[in-house]
Amino acid sequence: MNSLKRIAAAALSAALCFSMAVPAYADHYQTPKSIKGVLINEHAQIPDVLEVGASQVVLNFPMSWAFSSQLSVCQDLYTKLDQAGVTVTLIVLNDWAAASYSPSLLPVSQPTGASYYAFNTLNDAGVQSTRDAAKRVTEAFKDCVSNWVIGNEVNDGQAWNYIGQMDIDTYCSNYATGFRTWYDTIKGSNKLANVYIPFDFRWNCGQVEGFKYGAMDMIPRLNSRLKDTDYGIAWHAYPETFEDPVFTDDIYTLEKADTYIINLKNLHILTDYMQQADMLSPAGKVRHLILSEQGFTSDSPAHNGQCLDLQAQCIKEAYETAKANPYVEAFLLNRMKDEQGLLDAHYAFGLIDVNGNKKPSFEVYKNLQ
Repeated sequence: MNSLKRIAAAALSAALCFSMAVPAYADHYQTPKSIKGVLINEHAQIPDVLEVGASQVVLNFPMSWAFSSQLSVCQDLYTKLDQAGVTVTLIVLNDWAAASYSPSLLPVSQPTGASYYAFNTLNDAGVQSTRDAAKRVTEAFKDCVSNWVIGNEVNDGQAWNYIGQMDIDTYCSNYATGFRTWYDTIKGSNKLANVYIPFDFRWNCGQVEGFKYGAMDMIPRLNSRLKDTDYGIAWHAYPETFEDPVFTDDIYTLEKADTYIINLKNLHILTDYMQQADMLSPAGKVRHLILSEQGFTSDSPAHNGQCLDLQAQCIKEAYETAKANPYVEAFLLNRMKDEQGLLDAHYAFGLIDVNGNKKPSFEVYKNLQ
């Protein structure tokens, strides 16, 4: 009997030692030092992030990458950023190429020309594929991604969140199902992570063309379906004309509750709306808000082409406006470096040009606190 007790005691001691040697998984959130942030897409831009003093970055993640070696490349990139004290916000995008790996992840059987698609919630197989893909991605990034954005500009269901012809209530119901699937999976991996619904700057436009809706029409519908979650809002606060960095004289951005556009000129209209009692989080707080995409070009036909100093001035004004709003948790510029494919449209949003030269806006942004 004594020998059995000794064996049991030894086994218990070994088990305790093992449990102490292997640390328990801890939920993780990298609290940013400031709202200053920028979009990047590669390891080579990490030194620029640190030099400009950005506390946050935002990155795009097409779902096809989840099934390729790109998953581990991204895991390394996001981990390096997180270890450097930079808060990582990840935008998950359902690209057509993902259908090659998981056909039921897409809501249509043939490409439609949309840039991105909604996660398939039209049938049980689609919801399960969405759940499986979300688990694959969140397990890879749970220790390094703090904020998740589900889709892109979901009030434009024609280009950025295509799911097919349907009325706004059915459309919102489908997005809410996809969002909740991601939300539950993300929170299951890391309960401290924030999860956001993304919108462009159109607030009150109704159904203008195709499946383009005003966020004012979508948010209450989504809120009725997701009120029990701690969802946040990811807003795109561009100037109303992308080819002109000046936003202070925008003509469709008005000081009225039903304005067509909400950007940095009248951002308080959005935060005023989100302070309503029915819009508060389950904890009774104003929901998390990030400005996840806005760009100010340095090449504007309205200003006779190159306008490097004007870009810098507009970025400074926009940043200071965002910082003055107590509900803004991130100001994420589009982008660190110009993209060649956007320059023909005069979308020279970068702080660095395509040749690697830092624009005046880089130094101005660096000096903003």
